[in-house]
Amino acid sequence: MKSKFFLAIVICMPIFVEAQITMTAQLPNSGLLLKDQLWNIVITNNTGNIAELRLQVDVVDISMGQSVINANTGKILIGKGMKLLSIKDLQPIAYNYVSADFSGNYLPCGSYTFNYHLVQETNKGDMPVADEITKLNIFPLSPPLLSLPLDKSAIETSLPQFAWMPPVPMQMFNPLLYDLTVVAIEPGQSPMEAMEFNKPVYNNYNLQSPSEKMASSFQHLETNKSYAWQVLARSGGNCTAVSEVWQFKVNGPSIASKIIDQSPFIKMKRDNPDKGIAPNGILKASYINETTESSAIVQIADLANSEKNIAQFKITVTSGENLIQFDLNKLIKLQEGKVYKAQIINSRNERWVMQFEFHQYDESKTVNTNQQ
Repeated sequence: MKSKFFLAIVICMPIFVEAQITMTAQLPNSGLLLKDQLWNIVITNNTGNIAELRLQVDVVDISMGQSVINANTGKILIGKGMKLLSIKDLQPIAYNYVSADFSGNYLPCGSYTFNYHLVQETNKGDMPVADEITKLNIFPLSPPLLSLPLDKSAIETSLPQFAWMPPVPMQMFNPLLYDLTVVAIEPGQSPMEAMEFNKPVYNNYNLQSPSEKMASSFQHLETNKSYAWQVLARSGGNCTAVSEVWQFKVNGPSIASKIIDQSPFIKMKRDNPDKGIAPNGILKASYINETTESSAIVQIADLANSEKNIAQFKITVTSGENLIQFDLNKLIKLQEGKVYKAQIINSRNERWVMQFEFHQYDESKTVNTNQQ
């Protein structure tokens, strides 16, 4: 009777089994991941012997459901106790890339599972020792940063130029493409609401450069109307980073800008120079380069002061006609109604000259018409 009771006690006692060798991957919870960080591993050897191990990693893109990187380390010797390893301890490492997009220093943004397999070398071949599966969402440090038009700014043109800064780091996007969207903001809407609910008035996809001039083939934006815009950066079809939503208003061109745009380029001549105006200090000149020179110096002289040179600037030129447009306000303070001379002296010592009169126009007055 006593022996039976003792047997029952033995059967009911819990049995504790400690794993001989364990491992833990030291990956970040989310965010940026350098490829070298794959190999931050803690291995604990609970045996009394030195273990000869190798580590295998299989990275699987969750959206595609397929492996994108396979890698194997060299031989690892782990004595008793815990050891923290990094890439320098695991050389040589052999990588197999399913796609060249994953061969850079950073893993492209997206969602992945990291399957770790620790195997021990024995006389009978590799023996599985420990496995670990970790899931990680990778995204850039910053999305695209909008730069032009400025947020809440007023612009004159109905075909604006858009510009932004790439996401950081750019290497996470391979290839790096942009989608630009512009929507009208209706009364009572916020820019975010307009972007979410309104039909785009302009959008362009698969842009490779972080800038875009609104194409004239699209309907021009309306004067006295506000618009919201946003940029989406992506790599392939499964990884995106979205910018903030900025807004701007089209005020229409000012009278001054219209005059500047419509002012002709005054021809520079060797004899009997033509005369025109420099509206708001914007010099517009046409120079015929009959030499092989690739640059020229434009000299500005005051005709009322013995034609004394008061400023000069360098330009790049090509053979034939060159249209020069330069803001002289960067160099000198011009006087209203005064006549000046612009000249270029080429390598043949030929003087190409034009004259201009400075007039200042009111920048605050706008042309109150819609451009279609």
